[in-house]
Amino acid sequence: PLFASCHRTNSTMNSFTSAIRSSLLQNANKGDSLRRWSINELLKLNDVNATNAEVVLQEIRTRLAIQHQRLSSFPRVEEYAKIASSSDGATLSKSLKMLLQLHENTYMLPHEIIETDYLMEGFSNRPKQMYLKQMVDDIMTRHGASVDTFADAAIASRNMEHQIPQILRKQFRTDATILQNPEPFLHSRLLIQLICEHYVSLNKGKPTGAVSIDADILDIVDDATTEAKHVADANLGIAPEVQIRSADGPFVPPPIIRSWLHHAIVEVTKNAMMSTVEKWDDQPLHQKQSLPSNILIDVSRDTDFMSIRVVDNGIGLNADRSDKAFQFAASSTQKRWDRIDEQQSYAAVRQPLGSLGVGLSLSNLMMKCFGGSVSLHNNQSETGCTATLRVNYNDDYKALN
Repeated sequence: PLFASCHRTNSTMNSFTSAIRSSLLQNANKGDSLRRWSINELLKLNDVNATNAEVVLQEIRTRLAIQHQRLSSFPRVEEYAKIASSSDGATLSKSLKMLLQLHENTYMLPHEIIETDYLMEGFSNRPKQMYLKQMVDDIMTRHGASVDTFADAAIASRNMEHQIPQILRKQFRTDATILQNPEPFLHSRLLIQLICEHYVSLNKGKPTGAVSIDADILDIVDDATTEAKHVADANLGIAPEVQIRSADGPFVPPPIIRSWLHHAIVEVTKNAMMSTVEKWDDQPLHQKQSLPSNILIDVSRDTDFMSIRVVDNGIGLNADRSDKAFQFAASSTQKRWDRIDEQQSYAAVRQPLGSLGVGLSLSNLMMKCFGGSVSLHNNQSETGCTATLRVNYNDDYKALN
């Protein structure tokens, strides 16, 4: 045999009680019973009560168990790490261990509450409600950090594949399915975050939770572009101006997840600014304008979708940029962002331009979750590129699990 044994990627499970191990494995097999969430289903979860709290905790616990099982499906990482001659093998092994431990420890939070019925009894007690809200907030914070660690693992896996003997590469790709095809893991991560955000928002007195009804879309676009400009200015030394318009005039917007739409607009606008400044920098001095060209953002709607188009006059998309545009953790810099290093600048609100390459791929998943999309194409009549975000008006569209 090529491998004499299969080692687990994490030893912390050995310290768990048999009952907890059994619970984790049992919940990991409940994928078929998970709720198919839609915007409307979220809106039905509109009150802070014991029933809804139990729904939230059960959903989070089951999804964390499924995520853990996905991570555990790469059991031979240690053997591959020994074969790889660079530090990538060690990075991959360390990252997967960290992810497993994160999911195991986070799983314990809802698990202990569900099994003890501590909060479900006398739930009208305000301190208990606040305790649960804080716990869900803690799960959202802990779990939110998983994306950078997962990106590290994906990058290391991609780098070390060519270091593995040819005869083992097919098996390596099979074993590393979670990293070769990261979308199911990342999609599930987004749903866990959304369920947490929705419950925490309800506790903060927002009647529709994480969902925004009749939102001021132009205001959301303006907030997002302001953030993108601060990041561009901090990283590039200059930020193109942005013109925002609604060609169709005022219209009723679709129900949205505001945090997701904000994130997606920031990401595509950052990319547009980077492309625009790159082209401006490359111009001969005697032809160079005093400022980079403006970026146009147009908001409109058709029958079924709202569209937000971000149009730049930058360098456009070549074949390599097109292929890697939505690939997770595909960055030329692969530089980890450090909040401490950036805490003196406004750029601390967002990872810098050219970081781990996760922003656009996650934006695409956010839009796709409830039937929308993100697309990129070169402009036909001019230089530059257009990024189009489409948001679905169908609030019964059910997200995949």
